[in-house]
Amino acid sequence: MRHFFMVCPALLLTLPALAQTTTPAAPVTVQNMQQWVGSNTFGVMQRIDTRYEGVQGSPYFLNDWSLGRVDLVTGRNYESVPIKYDAYSQNLVLKRPQANDSIIVYPNQVKQFVLRSDDGAEWLFRRFADLKTDDTRLRGSYFLVLYDGKTSLLKRVGKEFRQADFKSPYSTDTRYDAYTNEYTYFVLKPDQTITKVKKGKKGIIEALSDKNGPLETYIKGEKLDAKTDAELAQIVKYYDSL
Repeated sequence: MRHFFMVCPALLLTLPALAQTTTPAAPVTVQNMQQWVGSNTFGVMQRIDTRYEGVQGSPYFLNDWSLGRVDLVTGRNYESVPIKYDAYSQNLVLKRPQANDSIIVYPNQVKQFVLRSDDGAEWLFRRFADLKTDDTRLRGSYFLVLYDGKTSLLKRVGKEFRQADFKSPYSTDTRYDAYTNEYTYFVLKPDQTITKVKKGKKGIIEALSDKNGPLETYIKGEKLDAKTDAELAQIVKYYDSL
């Protein structure tokens, strides 16, 4: 391939003068190289900072593509499609093997989707467009459904991103960017009101306070600490039975 360069005519006029006045460059030795690096006299050198260690964690709920199911608000369902859930941006990502690319599916087109792992585990994520809340972030989120009944137990799976911090004098000396998990639990009532839940016996009883007496008795009798997803779901399921 030929390359063409445009040169300013005025610059051409100066080339002979430069050729006459330029002296041969001195050979670079270890001694004068160290002098340049230390003083940076000519402004042509810059130290390379090698302390950065890359990115830890991932923005995705599952790192690998999952052959899952996507249910659209139109009623159409797609089975065994390669998908990922970007928990940082709260977006469903669909892989298109024929086009060799991936696309973000508009959230307002998705009712729910199911991720599956190779060991048979499944996770159902659903949108609730009619939530009665002033928090617009929640109305646009997907929720992991831990229990689906008259009253539902939901888990918002998010990611927090923190940049490396090691260059300033008051830095934390964190040499890597990092994605970390950010989980929030909610109880959804039939009227679409949503209440945040703190993990633990006190938190779940406060969220379901209209039946706190029977719940306290049940939790105590079953020796539950309400700190795992399974136990929280068990308590909400019992609440629905009252």
